[in-house]
Amino acid sequence: MTTLTNTLMKGLNDKTAQAFLNELPMPLTYQLYFPIVENPFFSWKTLTNNIQKPNVAADLQAQNSSVARKTRPNFQVASGDLPLISISRELSREKMKEYEIMLSMAKGNVANQSLVRFWADDISFCFNGVQAEYEYIAWALLSKAGKLAFTTSNNATFANEFDLDYQVSSDNKDANSTSWATAATADPIGDFQKIMKQAKALGLNIKHIWINQDNSYLLQATAQMKDLTQIYRANATKVVTIPSIAEINQSIQNIELLKGLTLHVVDQTITRELTDGTSTSANPFDSDVAVFTESTTLGSSQFGKLQQTNPAVIYAQRENTLIKKYGNAEPVSEVTIGESDGIPVLDTAYRNLYLKTNAVAW
Repeated sequence: MTTLTNTLMKGLNDKTAQAFLNELPMPLTYQLYFPIVENPFFSWKTLTNNIQKPNVAADLQAQNSSVARKTRPNFQVASGDLPLISISRELSREKMKEYEIMLSMAKGNVANQSLVRFWADDISFCFNGVQAEYEYIAWALLSKAGKLAFTTSNNATFANEFDLDYQVSSDNKDANSTSWATAATADPIGDFQKIMKQAKALGLNIKHIWINQDNSYLLQATAQMKDLTQIYRANATKVVTIPSIAEINQSIQNIELLKGLTLHVVDQTITRELTDGTSTSANPFDSDVAVFTESTTLGSSQFGKLQQTNPAVIYAQRENTLIKKYGNAEPVSEVTIGESDGIPVLDTAYRNLYLKTNAVAW
């Protein structure tokens, strides 16, 4: 049985841990699209199904008659408990021996960079780990049309009680007829125009398209995109080359229904380490999917703060992430934990349109 004690790192306390945590760069980008919001109730909630028709007109009214009441858009609450996101690292007894040797060589100078790294690296690792899980859930949830299961392939432990399903209507999901992988005959412009027509029928003002990097390669390689961008490119040799995303964005502004659209490429890698020590790295945004949104604000990263006051533990909090650090007297070790009661919430789930670009239905 372990015996909790104060940190074994000399010179480390709440203030130094907090100061170091505050200076760490935000390693990922989810908070730009899912802004961090504190939620005191430890449950997430969003308004959904709030699609309403644009420009609902008034009617001609007979004299001395009552004005007909128009219907309000339906509002339905999607909600759930905030799960605990956590990650931990431990300095074993062997590593603590190395620390003691370096401490002796540094003649007790606890500001020595070699000594600082013993605790700083683990704080950085745990902070980044929590941020990486937010990043993963945010992009995976968006690209899966609000349906995300937590299994032993994408989570170190089985946690299906936190499976997410926003039950997005089939009216918001579609598939194209020719996969973008079929470069010679793929029709991405036609795919985009079809979705934009659906958006107008649903009263949506779509301005953004999101795909992952693998899908961007397929899009750029299609004959249609090469030909389209060639028209607007100053190329004296007339050699058809792979267009850039910037050139695609410029070119589609000249196509009816696509004016004002901006294509975004999600280029991100998240590594998942499982309990057996194996790890896999992948883009959290699914391949063969394009998501159409009205804004670049896609949701919110909701979190709650649990008050913890164990005097033997060092605490440092930065936005949605709490760092805890303590020592074990027996067996000797130093533990660092990063945790957050929170989850990204896809507030726009029912105002997005989702397209499979590999000609496979949802």
